[in-house]
Parts: sequence; structure tokens; C-alpha cells
Amino acid sequence: MRFRYILLTIFFYCLVFKASGQEMFPVNGVVYKKSSPDRVPQASITNLRTKSLMMTDERGTFHILALTGDTLLFKKFDYATQFFVITSTLDINIYLQPVIALNEVTIKEQTKKQEINESMALYQKGNYYTLTPSIWSMIASPLTGMYELFGQQPNRARKFQQHTQEELEHIEVNKRYTAALIKKVTGLTDDKEVQEFKDVFTPAYIDIKTWSDYEVVKYIKTSFDWYKTHKREVKLPTLY
Repeated sequence: MRFRYILLTIFFYCLVFKASGQEMFPVNGVVYKKSSPDRVPQASITNLRTKSLMMTDERGTFHILALTGDTLLFKKFDYATQFFVITSTLDINIYLQPVIALNEVTIKEQTKKQEINESMALYQKGNYYTLTPSIWSMIASPLTGMYELFGQQPNRARKFQQHTQEELEHIEVNKRYTAALIKKVTGLTDDKEVQEFKDVFTPAYIDIKTWSDYEVVKYIKTSFDWYKTHKREVKLPTLY
């Protein structure tokens, strides 16, 4: 009788172990540069529970095994560290923020916007071209259309436009995702720690522009719950 009990116990634990193993599922996704369609190759992805490590391929795609509730850590040189909590089996997109030294957003941010827009206008002042030439402009004036598409000045203007767009999106994120709100929701009082939390868990512009105030607060609470447990694992990249 005792031997049968031992066998049943072993059989039970085997079933539990097998069921537990079946809960693992492949998480598929793509890592992008934030505010850009560019994908990020050779970014590392670590499942902090299993310690398994993967790298994105040349197309920025990745596949890693995980359970619901696992936290994935994304790292890439010259990009800010990103954490993501698995909540479903759906494919995910991750947006890594390039490490750029930006001025602190202050009450003068409206002036900052004006400065950016004025700088953008200087690229075109005295030059008759558009940043997005239409097919009709090509037909009306082929030479002008070719210049607008391939000319050095318009190309520089388009690159500057992309940079200024990222600046403007950064301002918009910081208008809602403020240090004061983080302090209120988390109870943190140390300015340095608040800034560290803010930098690591800054949401993407495409997310925060659609979130309600409740969703912003919920995001901060969820991120802070993870931060309290894994605080020592959070290490910001050096700014260059």
C-alpha cells in the first residue's frame, strides 16, 4: 500500500511538471527604433525568470520562450534599456529609445516647439521645393521634381524633419509622463531615483498619445511594481 502511494505521488508530480512545461509558449516580435520604421538588429532579449538570452536578427525579429507574467529585458548599445511584461501569446512590437542627450523640458516647451518649427522653415526659405513632392509636381516640372526627390538640400531637410519630429514627440510624452505624476503615484521622493525610473520606463509616443489619464497612471503602477522587485537589475546606459 505504501509503495502504491509513493508511485501515485511520483506520477502526480510528473503530471504537474509536464503541465508546467506545456505552459511555455514562443513569444514572437520585432524591435524597432522608437519614432521610426527602422528595425534594430542584434538587440539582446533576456527572460529574467529563466535567464535565457536571444538576439534579434538582421530584420529586428526575435523568438523567445516565456510564460504569462514573465518580464523580458531588451538591451542594445546606444539605446535605453526596455522592459516588457508578457500578458498574452500575441506577437509584440518593442520600441527602443536611442540614447540622445536632450534638454530638460520646462515651462518654455511651447517656445521650444516654435524654435523647431522656425528652424525647419529655414531649410526651405528662399528655395522652391517641398519635402513630399507629388506626382503632379513631377509632371509639371520634371527637373524640379527630380531635385525635390534626390537633391542634397531637400534630403538634409527631410533628415532634419525626422529629428525634429522625434524632439516634438519627446515633448508630448513628457507633458503627460511627468516626474510630479510619478512621485504622486509611486510615493518616490528622491529626484535621482524618480528620474532613473522615468528614463527606464518612458512609454512610447504612439502609446501615450492614445492613453487616457487612467491608463497612464495604471502604466506607472504596473511598472513600479516590477521596479520595486528588480530595482538592482535596472542599469541605465551611459550617455555619450
